[in-house]
Amino acid sequence: MITGSTPVLASADVVATLKFYEEVIGFGPSWTWGEPPTFGGCSFGSATLMFNLQPELAAKVFGHQHQISVEDADESYAKHVERGAKIISEIEDKPWGIREYTVEDPSGYHLRISGPLSGHREPSRPLPENVRIHRRLPTPEEYQAIAGAAFYRDAASPEFVLQSWNGVVAANPEGIAIGMVRIVNDAPAWFSIWDVAVLPDCQGQGIGLRLMNEALAMIREASPGAWVYLFTYHHGFYEKSGFGKETVSMRKV
Repeated sequence: MITGSTPVLASADVVATLKFYEEVIGFGPSWTWGEPPTFGGCSFGSATLMFNLQPELAAKVFGHQHQISVEDADESYAKHVERGAKIISEIEDKPWGIREYTVEDPSGYHLRISGPLSGHREPSRPLPENVRIHRRLPTPEEYQAIAGAAFYRDAASPEFVLQSWNGVVAANPEGIAIGMVRIVNDAPAWFSIWDVAVLPDCQGQGIGLRLMNEALAMIREASPGAWVYLFTYHHGFYEKSGFGKETVSMRKV
């Protein structure tokens, strides 16, 4: 089983390259090996890059690409412009469901920096004081009661619910579930969200959006940079969590 992957990029000057990634891109702290350094690396959140002193190879890598995921592409873009980064392509929403721009590093690598689509990072409304959010799957009984009321149809079988990876439940002061969402882990770094539902009498209070954002946070913590998809029927609602208008919509976390 693969437990990790770290790119090792060619560099003509390891020290200068690490300085760029620390001072311009925002990675750090960095480390080096050898004197003078022939190898080094740096980290930013869960992302790690390593650099090998290979001047001849570095002279041939112009335009090679590496993708970096961020929570807010616009915020990241503003910082990189302010720090004098060489912007190769301006920030824009891409048709495949991300917001992205490209920066060139000292060796000529093109860093594609991407985040959620613009206009979709809407802050969660404060929950009603009597509502609590719990990171757990709904029980089969809770699932059937909420889905039946919210979707006006019979819910899936209990066995189907228990096969989910995890979930989020909203409950009232008595501990009764009034909203839920299921998360399925389809493959490594691939997840899907199903059955976002709130009891009709409790809708319109921001509970559904809070459930979605909590589910996305759980996926991000478990697998940073993972892809998440869903079948989008209530477009206006799901767009607030960074998904597109297509029937099958995807986004990264």
